[in-house]
Amino acid sequence: MPYFTSSEEWQKQSALLLQARPNTTRITTKYHIPSASSISTKPTTTTTDASTTTTTEPKLAQQPIAYLELKTYDPISGTTLKYKTDKAAEVGRLVAAMGSLGREMAALPEIKQGKI
Repeated sequence: MPYFTSSEEWQKQSALLLQARPNTTRITTKYHIPSASSISTKPTTTTTDASTTTTTEPKLAQQPIAYLELKTYDPISGTTLKYKTDKAAEVGRLVAAMGSLGREMAALPEIKQGKI
């Protein structure tokens, strides 16, 4: 089950898998945002030595890192293609690209893009 490093490669391989097996191949998406309880906000303590005082500095609030995971799966061949990203701009582009892959999954003919 390979994780692809680029979204273009995942999209290309997914399109090939969908063309080969449009009736059984499925694309799933999973969007994950970590809960506030899973992010540590404990204060940090620093001590210089045993005879001096201890200072406590609160940690700055960290933004949770959300990610989108795309998976293309064909149960007959057992092929699984995965791609994971945490870039917001790429998420929108990938969701738009899934429209063209959805046409292939529905076994609809490909739309030819003409010159404008």
